[in-house]
Amino acid sequence: MTTTLIDLKAAVRNDGDVRVTLAGELDCHTAGQVEPRLTDLAASGHRSLVLDLSGITFCDSSGIDLFMRVHHRCRLAGTRLRLCGVPPLVAKSIRVLGADRVLRLAVA
Repeated sequence: MTTTLIDLKAAVRNDGDVRVTLAGELDCHTAGQVEPRLTDLAASGHRSLVLDLSGITFCDSSGIDLFMRVHHRCRLAGTRLRLCGVPPLVAKSIRVLGADRVLRLAVA
């Protein structure tokens, strides 16, 4: 049995933004691992939360659902959510599911 791993690194920038770098596979197992930290950051009162997805090697619908939940939490806290470095296949999945109507993407 293989264990899927995901790495999350967060840094608060001088301008009040939080930048989170995700690397690895984002699936039904790992989404649950990073959700508590992302939820805390979304509700922490920062001006914006930037998720850098350039290190994501795989993302299924669980990951996209996670982005939608984090977006909702950000809206409640008055924080902007931006996804940057989105791998093309992840961006395509987001578009196919219609989540691009809600999520702000910057494709890698």
